[in-house]
Amino acid sequence: MTPPSPPAAADFAAAPLDTYAERITTGIALLGGITLLPALFLTLSGLLLRAGAVPGVVVSLAIAATLGAWLLLNYAAQPVAYVIEPDRVLVRRRWWRRPLVVRFDHIVAVSLASTLADVPRSGVRQAFNAGVFGYHGPFILSGLGRVFLSATHRERLVAIARHDAPPLLISPAQPRAFVDALREALIEAAMRADR
Repeated sequence: MTPPSPPAAADFAAAPLDTYAERITTGIALLGGITLLPALFLTLSGLLLRAGAVPGVVVSLAIAATLGAWLLLNYAAQPVAYVIEPDRVLVRRRWWRRPLVVRFDHIVAVSLASTLADVPRSGVRQAFNAGVFGYHGPFILSGLGRVFLSATHRERLVAIARHDAPPLLISPAQPRAFVDALREALIEAAMRADR
């Protein structure tokens, strides 16, 4: 008798950006555009080559380029899908070639985390990004401690507890369906391992 084949991968889209992330992302993009205005005005008025104008233009272009690079980096890292495979969970990101991988043997538990909807207001960002195209990177949250976020919507959070790393918080568009599917996949993987 042949052993049953492992189940097919289940693909869950990431939730759309919440209003806080949309405001932060739009604000950073507007700030980058506003910093370009002095260079534009000096160029259009013909005053660009006058003494004293060039350093100001260089500074405004440098700020705009930095903000543009920050936006592109966060856009590239934005999660777009969460995939449950037979032995692992993948977080697919927009332009990152390699997904974030969490193997089943590292997962302790999975649950809805809707009580964390106040992130990042009640939490403190430790590194990377707290709102530009989502929430990415390590955080220290009051009452919870260290976590790692790869989410786009604070009210649709799912927590994946890991025994060798901080909990991973993600935001599938259908959090309850994701939790149910992952729990079922974890049970099936455990049953396959026992055979």
